[in-house]
Amino acid sequence: MILNRSINRRQFLQLSGGTAGALLLNGLSGSALATLLAAGTVIEKEELCTAGSNHAVITWVTPEQNTDTSLWVGSYKSSLKKLTVEQDKEFHWAEVRNLQPATRYWYQVESNGARGSLNSFKTLPAPEGRYLFSLALFSDTHIASGDSMGDMNEIYFGKLTEYSKDLLVQCIRDSKQRESDLAVITGDLTDSSYLEQYLLLKEEILPEFGAMPYDTCIGNHDEYMEKSNGGLGEPGYLEYICSHEKPYGSFMYQDHQFILLDSSKKDNDWGTIDGEQLEWLRETLRKGGGRPSYLFFHHPCNGPDVWFGIDNFLSFKNLINDFPGVQAVFNGHMHRNKVTTNRLMTRELPYVELPATVQFPCGYGIVRVYEEGFEYNSYKVSRLDLAEMSRERVILKSLGSAIYTWYAFGDIGDRSIAYFNGALHRSAQYELAVTLDSARAVDLYEKAQAYDGATLAPAAEAGKIKVILGRYDALAEAREEQRRKAFIYGVRDLLVTKMGNYDVPEDVKRQQE
Repeated sequence: MILNRSINRRQFLQLSGGTAGALLLNGLSGSALATLLAAGTVIEKEELCTAGSNHAVITWVTPEQNTDTSLWVGSYKSSLKKLTVEQDKEFHWAEVRNLQPATRYWYQVESNGARGSLNSFKTLPAPEGRYLFSLALFSDTHIASGDSMGDMNEIYFGKLTEYSKDLLVQCIRDSKQRESDLAVITGDLTDSSYLEQYLLLKEEILPEFGAMPYDTCIGNHDEYMEKSNGGLGEPGYLEYICSHEKPYGSFMYQDHQFILLDSSKKDNDWGTIDGEQLEWLRETLRKGGGRPSYLFFHHPCNGPDVWFGIDNFLSFKNLINDFPGVQAVFNGHMHRNKVTTNRLMTRELPYVELPATVQFPCGYGIVRVYEEGFEYNSYKVSRLDLAEMSRERVILKSLGSAIYTWYAFGDIGDRSIAYFNGALHRSAQYELAVTLDSARAVDLYEKAQAYDGATLAPAAEAGKIKVILGRYDALAEAREEQRRKAFIYGVRDLLVTKMGNYDVPEDVKRQQE
């Protein structure tokens, strides 16, 4: 029974063989480093990356230690089975397949005998009908051969322009490993619209798709001319990248309609969809005859990001509301995982913001299309070393990492959804955690290792560490564990926080008092 499994105390307390900075946790030093070194292997930044209807991906880090990548998983926490995926890794990726839809699973990561918290998630319901095909989605690739823009994201928030080619190529290869049938890139292919960047895309990167058909949208960075001091702008995009006569168009695939719009303006970071395109969109949807339709453009058009998105979002939503065949709207621009709806105008139709390939979580999305709907999952690139490099470059050390992780990574309900029969299905997790000064945090982590596991994460408070003692798919389970673990560990300030589906993380404990 994994819940009562313990590790050898001497093995747990053994020092790592690394340097003095071996277990440096996002800028911690001095006494914090000493206590971390005494704790042996540290499970850090464990995250449920995605949870679909038949699979799940969990990632974590053992800082500066190459250890095994092991995962305990099962339908009941009393009978978990161990899966060891790899050996000698610092950045850990574990994928579990052949899961059942709409089913609760328990899981716990393990490396070198150290264990993360015992967690649960629920798989998505499978869309109805026969599976048809998969669509890979990428956004905000910011290929930066030559001078980059040196914008705020690059200076302060971990945008890896020097690795932009490596990241996009790896994301494409990852999507092909997932047997994608076609692909769309939703804008900001280049960082500054320079000729070198368009040529690098055309001659070296986009050929990675091979025989897989793909299409693209134009983004605001692809429209830079004066703003980038010599960018080619839209003419360069049309000449070297675009497959249409205009920077918008459509195509059919297996009787499904894919519509790509131009939401960008020359030398402007804000967006719009002009009247000519709106009329074209209406006519294209009308000619589609009610076929399932997927819409793509660069700027967001719903939810909290409308002020960074298209300025005529109301006109756009009024238009698509007349066409129930529209299945989803996909955008980039904000470099984040986020799913929103507008129940007043378009009911539960999902508006999906895609992560950037060039900035944490350095991800991509896969849409699995069925006869009656689709499932969407967001993944980190398999180069987790680069994804973590991006996260570590965010300003304000631990504080900045915690806040930016919440913003860019989103939560399970932003990374895994199913949509069919007009209903949106998305999961949520309830996190049980406490934020402590470094010495107390590592002490609690050590105690938890001798009982049922824990993981560490950057805290949204300077100089502190968050100790995560569990993540659960149901509030009742989180409440029960909150009472039990507060008693076991003698910690009064354990908080249950509802993760996902919110613009601001919501403290359930304080909300219900």
